[in-house]
Amino acid sequence: MATRSTEAQTIGLVATSVAAGAALCYAALSMSKRTTSPHKYEIPDAIQASPFKEHVRLAVDLAITAGENMRAYCEEKGTEAELGHDLNVSTKKNPEDFCTKIDVENEKMVMDGILQSFPNHKIIGEETTGTGKIPPLTNDPTWIIDPIDGTTNFASGLPMCCVSIGFCMDGKPVMGVVYAPITGELYIAASGYGAFRNAAKIVQTKKNTPLKEAVICFEFGYARDKKEVSAMVGVVESIMNHGCRASRQVGSGVLDLCYVATGRLDAVYAGVASEGWKPWDYCAGYVIATEAGCVMESLNQLDSQESFDLYSKSHICAQNKGLLEEVRAFAKPRML
Repeated sequence: MATRSTEAQTIGLVATSVAAGAALCYAALSMSKRTTSPHKYEIPDAIQASPFKEHVRLAVDLAITAGENMRAYCEEKGTEAELGHDLNVSTKKNPEDFCTKIDVENEKMVMDGILQSFPNHKIIGEETTGTGKIPPLTNDPTWIIDPIDGTTNFASGLPMCCVSIGFCMDGKPVMGVVYAPITGELYIAASGYGAFRNAAKIVQTKKNTPLKEAVICFEFGYARDKKEVSAMVGVVESIMNHGCRASRQVGSGVLDLCYVATGRLDAVYAGVASEGWKPWDYCAGYVIATEAGCVMESLNQLDSQESFDLYSKSHICAQNKGLLEEVRAFAKPRML
């Protein structure tokens, strides 16, 4: 039976995370007000010189179109205009995991656009896969898409949501495009050609940040079982007791990776319990993060940065290898 002290610690941890999320919301919304037309994004020359330039151009067009399909609802949340929107929410395995009609519309639009340009390519999408078995990743050209990452944020009108489109060749992710329509940020990366946010090259600046100075992100996901929640909270408690600058939840795994890439976060981990991620949570963000100089591995060390398994339920992505190992030391022992 938990003591009052333990209960208080748990409540405090959750409250800290919620407060941090609110601060991020405010910053993101402030940024969105300064954003010009979302259709005026440039594709950097370095990406234009890559063998994936046609894939990037298509992905950017599709991601922006899908993002604009999300924008009106988020911007009108909390106003009288919201009454004119029907998201037609449907649940998947459990009530916490759901999709909206915008998820479905976006995925169909993106898939149709890809197949029109590349009819022989394979596509793995979150909503078409549903709760069924995820198709294996082969050596065939394969697109992995998430029509809305951060669906709960989107349905709640929170700005931390995005469209994620990744592309794989020979079983490895080689291109990623992520568009966050409310904050007006477009992330693009191609293997060997760098990572960019709104056409500006992302530069690694935190190569030596230790855990005590780091902002660490995790996501509770859909886990609600008492044992699972206890394991996840236990990792946060251990890291906080050791000392870190802050602990955060963003609510979008793809944006977690983009934020680590840009130094807004120093590390993100997942997979302690059943909150582990899926290929569409990793694919585009993996290319963006690693091209920015970050390190990404599974919690249980079954892979490496050079061969990250997109089907691994666990991962750590960090600004540097030393920080990754510090986080792993607290998270791995509590894995269920």
